[in-house]
Amino acid sequence: MSKKHVSLYIAMSLDGFIADESGSVEWLEKIDGGVDNGYQEFFNHIDTVVMGKTTYQQLFTLTDTFPYSKKDVYVFSTEKAGTKDEYANFVSGKVNDWLSGIHGERIWLVGGAALVKQFLKERAIDQFVITVAPIILGKGIPLFEQDSIHPLKLDDVTRFGEFAQLTYKNLEDER
Repeated sequence: MSKKHVSLYIAMSLDGFIADESGSVEWLEKIDGGVDNGYQEFFNHIDTVVMGKTTYQQLFTLTDTFPYSKKDVYVFSTEKAGTKDEYANFVSGKVNDWLSGIHGERIWLVGGAALVKQFLKERAIDQFVITVAPIILGKGIPLFEQDSIHPLKLDDVTRFGEFAQLTYKNLEDER
């Protein structure tokens, strides 16, 4: 079996929030100005998408068409685990157990914060691609909750208009 590669590809405010207090990302939609931020190139290189239940539900409020229909999609949800709908398979349990059981090799961890924390806890993220948006929210849902130390190595910095995209590699886990 080939090596799995998990990338966290996500946008956050300058002060580290991925959503406002109500869980909305409308602030990001208002400031993105149609800038691609390297998204299409990244998206073309992944085969699997994974997210939490809240992120999955929020997708349907942001768009009329499901954006990941050509990818294998998994949603971590304890309530619906073991089921599927027309777009996704619902799973639960340990991240590394799930990773060892899927066919995909290039996995995009979309979010949200609770699932990111679970992936971090199991040291399952190889690459962090964080696009910093030009806004300070003041409060909201933080990308990283208090956790243990995760040493990273800066791999790239790219500017997309008013956005800065930081790409880091995980130094601890050379999977």
